[in-house]
Amino acid sequence: MPRHRRQPPGTTVTVLSERERLARFGPGVGDLVRLGDTDLWVRVESDRQAAGDEPIWGYAKNLRLGLTQTGSPGPSELDLVIVGALVIDPVLGIVKADIGIKDGRVAGGGRAGNPEISDGIELVIGPHTGRLAGYGLIATPGAVDSHVHTISPNLIPAALSAGVTTLVSAGFNEPPAAMERTLRGLETWPVNVGLQANARSTDPAALEVLLEAGAVGFKIHEDYGAYPELIDATLRFAEDRDISVSLHTDGLHESAELEDTVAAIAGRTVHAYHVEGSGGGHVPDLIGLVREANVICSSTTPTIPYGVSAAEEVVPMTMLTHGGSFAVAEDLVLVRERLHPATMAAEGPLHELGAIQIVNSDSQGMGRIMETVRRTFQLAHAMKAWGASAPWGASAPWAAGPSADQAAAPSADQADDNDRVLRYLAKVTIEPAITHGLAAHVGSLRAGRLADIVLWKPGYFGVKPYVVLKGGHPAWAPLGEGNASVRSAEPTRFGPDWAGLAQGAPSVAVTFVSTSADVDGLRRRIDSGRTFLPVAGCRGLTRASLHRNQATVPIEVSPVDGTVTLEGRVVAAEPVSEVPLSRRYLLR
Repeated sequence: MPRHRRQPPGTTVTVLSERERLARFGPGVGDLVRLGDTDLWVRVESDRQAAGDEPIWGYAKNLRLGLTQTGSPGPSELDLVIVGALVIDPVLGIVKADIGIKDGRVAGGGRAGNPEISDGIELVIGPHTGRLAGYGLIATPGAVDSHVHTISPNLIPAALSAGVTTLVSAGFNEPPAAMERTLRGLETWPVNVGLQANARSTDPAALEVLLEAGAVGFKIHEDYGAYPELIDATLRFAEDRDISVSLHTDGLHESAELEDTVAAIAGRTVHAYHVEGSGGGHVPDLIGLVREANVICSSTTPTIPYGVSAAEEVVPMTMLTHGGSFAVAEDLVLVRERLHPATMAAEGPLHELGAIQIVNSDSQGMGRIMETVRRTFQLAHAMKAWGASAPWGASAPWAAGPSADQAAAPSADQADDNDRVLRYLAKVTIEPAITHGLAAHVGSLRAGRLADIVLWKPGYFGVKPYVVLKGGHPAWAPLGEGNASVRSAEPTRFGPDWAGLAQGAPSVAVTFVSTSADVDGLRRRIDSGRTFLPVAGCRGLTRASLHRNQATVPIEVSPVDGTVTLEGRVVAAEPVSEVPLSRRYLLR
């Protein structure tokens, strides 16, 4: 081991200016960071690194033998360290830290270095540790999109290019032969996946076959019937198998009104899709499900944030998706019947209050998968403006917010948006992970979770990732010209990094199934190299089981036009004509 010379007497220590510190190491405690071109600012709450001892790799830097790297390999040696990233995590908060990765999972967040020369080292950098510079970058968990219609394989590169690393399908994957075909096709993509199958029978044997074939849970859809007896039978079956159930309710009201559906659910946990109503379901009062603590509610991308053209855009999407014809007058009447600008106007405020828990895409079933994260933070931006004048505050008995152990101390000077940013990030990470039984593996960067990490430049946050890591390996990124002399030479295009190539993807992605799955048989039939993981903890959930979107709000919904009121006041935000994270970044 090389020995370092003692510092000569009289040597002075250079103290970096604020500008120099930011240029070298990125933001520190108390610094404010703007997210993209939004009006959302986060403040660094704590810094787990040690000033003056931060690992830096490169010429004349300190990430080398005898300095911040030990020369002794050992069981605690990391596979990869991301140094100096600003972690924004719905559970951990907003923290400057090194992120350690080992065996495809997060080993921890804290201070990385060489314990032979430094005290307080929590993550060991050894001779076999890779490094990724995170200074000036934001690290978030990969997004979990919990409403994905696997209609086209073109969805997958779009999802990865937007920071989505886990897909829960939106049903329509049965019969079993079709499920196996889809799983075989997904084998070569670096995304985690769980396939929901449609519940189309009250016979437990019919449902069991789908679980054995690899279904992760069930979806009930009005196009196949969302009858009270089917809801009850599916939930009874799910209670015994510890799986999730997603619900697209009966928009025709041929078998049930909202009250009948709530009675059939009978206090059991269910994930209600596109609760605003335009995506389908009870007309016009589906949004009333936000009153039910056992119903985890979600929104899809077409209606958030509520825009000036939202209602009209939904008409052709609905016609094309649900077998309608513009030549059939009745089809057009039915589609227009389910559109209510009043519920669209209420959707954003209910997200701000924490009464809608999840955002997902409804990809190609009326939504856009590349916009799941982007629309979420566009909505957060819009709701910051709405919230400034909202008549309901955080002191309301049903108001959203972090649990007591997560609440951040108030800012000493300029206000920040930490709580709002974490609440909205939770809608696309930890909340859907909990709802679908995946939280032991994804949704947060807590120790032990899969190292599915998205790094962002702050100016591109929510729009274009800097790199997407799957299982601790770079899998997807904007890569430069192959003939260039440096990696980032223009033009850059999103595409697979080494772990995202066909032969590498199975080693960094997992398939989620139920405990009833015939994993050995399924793996053999589709020749899978993936890890299969069972879901757990899906039943008995309420909104109190979630992290940052726990509100149950006693709204009233007009049966005439869908106007939503709370405590006698109309809940509505004006439609927006411009949003951030849009034309400055994208040509389409």
